[in-house]
Formats: sequence, structure tokens, C-alpha cells
Amino acid sequence: MAIWKNLTKFAFMMKSANWFPSLLKIFTAIFLVHSLMACANIVPPSGGPRDSIPPYRIVAKPKDSAVQVSPKEILIGFNEYITTNSLQENVIVSPVLKNNPLIEAKLNTIRIRITDTLAPNTTYQIQFGNSIRDVNEGNIAQDFKYVFSTGDHIDSGRLQGTVHIAETGRVDSTLIVVLHPTGNDSAIFKNKPLYYAKLNGKGKFAFDFLPFTHFNLFVVPNDYNKKYDDSTKLFAFADSAVTVSRNKDSIHLYAFQAFKKTEKRKAVVSNNKALKRNTPSLKYSKNFDGSEQDLLNPLRLSFETTIQLNDSFPIVLADTLNKPLENYTVRRDSISNNVVVIQYPWQASTKLHLLIPQKAVMDTLNNILLKSDTVAFITKPLSAYGSCLIRISGYDQFTHPILLLTQDDKIRFSYPITQNLLNIAQLPAGEFQLKILQDNNQNGKWDTGKYGYGLGHQQPEKVIILPYKLNIRADWDNELNIVINK
Repeated sequence: MAIWKNLTKFAFMMKSANWFPSLLKIFTAIFLVHSLMACANIVPPSGGPRDSIPPYRIVAKPKDSAVQVSPKEILIGFNEYITTNSLQENVIVSPVLKNNPLIEAKLNTIRIRITDTLAPNTTYQIQFGNSIRDVNEGNIAQDFKYVFSTGDHIDSGRLQGTVHIAETGRVDSTLIVVLHPTGNDSAIFKNKPLYYAKLNGKGKFAFDFLPFTHFNLFVVPNDYNKKYDDSTKLFAFADSAVTVSRNKDSIHLYAFQAFKKTEKRKAVVSNNKALKRNTPSLKYSKNFDGSEQDLLNPLRLSFETTIQLNDSFPIVLADTLNKPLENYTVRRDSISNNVVVIQYPWQASTKLHLLIPQKAVMDTLNNILLKSDTVAFITKPLSAYGSCLIRISGYDQFTHPILLLTQDDKIRFSYPITQNLLNIAQLPAGEFQLKILQDNNQNGKWDTGKYGYGLGHQQPEKVIILPYKLNIRADWDNELNIVINK
């Protein structure tokens, strides 16, 4: 109605004009249109482009990159309402504070309260990672950070690099890279780090805003301690102190477990009752493919409990007339104490018997098999395998290289590389990931590293994943060309 009153007032003022009647008609039409629009429901337009812009900082107190400040409280305002994901767990403050700052987000503001006394002449960086996003669309403010200095300048030193798992060549993004001051070799065992950075999905790390000095650099799990307090933890170290500069010189580290974790085996019970001594209760499974034995691997008998072989009643590998063969071995597996391994140079398409006396195997309570057993089986035919010719260029840049054929990060086959042609007569059908082992001590297997009191420092042998996969077709002459660029 306000618009109508204004228009009427204007018409009254113009009443003496000759064109007043026409103007009044126009005003009347405008009023009718306005009245109709007022009665209708106003609906905002639908559709339109999706908001893809992440939230960004519009104000900060103190301002970002401020110098000569020592704030107890920091406020950061964004251009829109935000939500956060596990701020206390994801935020990294560098250098590390004794007490974690208190961080809270409300509407479009983040509030940071610092309870520690800040060091003089030091650049502090607060990294939020990907924990901040907008409310409506979930757009992430990637790698958001805030920087200030208690001194008169912002430090600009940088370090970057990559971490791989030495034994597999894979990456583990749960690890962190830590920096300790030089001059204290025991700091990694006793103290929390001065700086730390997380790995991304490609195993890369980066430090920014560092002072131009030297640090000892390590890799540890991202646990509460952030120390090397357990030799079964993944760990890596730089051979010498690293120097911070303005250039992002790449550092490559390989993490290792000095000792493998050992898990205690739980006692196996049958029908919820403890096994009794001297009862025929042992059972086993065989690693046959159907009823066929693989030509390239030993025959394995897997039991449910830890077992011992009884030399008085040996397991016998025999022909179909039960005549014992020669050149076979029967032993308990050195790693899995519940597995019996029968090793033999298998011939294709051959029928054989495995004779297992009832008392051939005993567990720790002297339990034995239900009865003596004769296992009849046949070895696989040659047509189940394919041959392969691999041409390798660039292998000589590695120390005593070994080509590894792996599946699910488990080594299926390995071949020392001494020339650029590798001819493999038999391989099972399937796909293999190719890797290179730098076998420094030429013992044919990967060796871990060591670091600690009385142990000395030794880097692990390295495994490098090659950008090649070998696909073997059965009963086929397969070929592959490999060019290795380090």
C-alpha cells in the first residue's frame, strides 16, 4: 500500500496538468500488478550452478603473517558458515607446543586459544589440513594454514621429500616425518619432536616456514608419543643432518621394522572343550589346487596347533606303488610352527602318494592323527604354465638387483638380474606386480635396517615398485620389455 500512497500523492500534485487522466490510468495499472504480485507466493528460482568455491579467510586477528606478536587468542573469520572435522586431531602447530591449543569453530569463525608461552623470534604455523569445509556444499578449504611470528620476520625455509616402506615399496600415509634439533642423538627416543608433517596418499611430505638451520630427520607412527620407543614400529632416519634452505630439495626415506611383531597363538579348542593328552584329534589341510600339486612350490600340510615331527614315524613321499622316492625333504616350517613342508623337484603330470603314519605328527600335548593316511595326488601338467622372456634396460643402476614377482605384496618368485635378458621357463597363469630389490649383501632376500643404542645405524635394503605388471597366459610364450628409470 505504501507505493499506492506515494503514487496518489504524486498524482494529486500533478492534478492541474492536462495529461492527468492518462497518468492516473497508468498508476492504476501499476497498482493492480503490484497487488497481484503481493498475493502470489514468492518462490526463489531453482537450478543454477552448484557452489564449488571453498570457504576462504576474510579477516584474522592478529592478521595472517603478522610479526612481533605473541597472541593468546587468535580469531579467523571466513566468508561463509563453516563446519569442521576433528580439529583437535587434525591441526598441527609448528613448532610443537607443550600443550595443545584449544580450538573451536562457531558459525563462520574459528577461535584458537594458546596456553603456552611462545618462544621469542620464532615463526609459528597452524595447519588445519583438510578439516575445514563450508556448511552447504561441503567444499574443503584444502591445506588451510595460518602463520605469525614472535620476531621481526617470517621464516621461509623449506624441506620436502617422500617416504616408502622399504620391504614392499608401498607408502603408508599414517606415518609422520619429524624434526629434532641436532646435537642430541637420543632425542628421538626421549623427546617429542620440534616439528612434524604428515604424509599424503603418495607418501610425500613438506615443511614450510622453517628457520635456516640443521635438523635430524626421522619417520615414526603418528601416535601420542611421536617417538621411536618400540623397535617393532615402522621407522626411518636420514643418514646425516638435513639443512633447511629456500629450495625444496627432495629427500627420500625408507621405513622399516627392525623386528617383526610376534603374536601369541591362542590355544585351539575342539567343540569348546580343551584338547586332552594322547587323543587322536589332529587335523590338517593341503595346499593342492583341487587334487593337483603345483610344480613350482612345495607341498604344505597345515595343522591347527603347533606341532612336532616324530622321527620314529616319518612321512614318506612315494610313487603309486608306495615305493619311497629320493631327493625329497620333510621339515617343519621355520616361521609357521603348525606347517609341514615337503620339498621335491616335481615332474609334470605325475601321480604320487604321500604316506602319513598316525604318529608322524604330534602337538605339544602329544595328540596324534585320527589314523594313518595315504594322500593320492597328481602334479600339474606343463600346459598349466607359461614361459616368459623379459628384456630389462637400466637394471645396472641398482646394487645387485633382484627382480621380484609379487601378488598382494607377497613375493611369489625372485630372479637375480645379471644381464638384460631373463628367460623364465615356467610361471603359473596370472598377473604379477614387478619390483626390484637392491640386495646389498647378496643373500637373496630383503634385510631390514637398525637404529638404536648399541645397534649402530644401518639403512634397510630397498624395494622399488616398477610401473610394469606381468600377465602370464598358460601354455603360452609370453614377452615383456622393461625400461627402468630411477
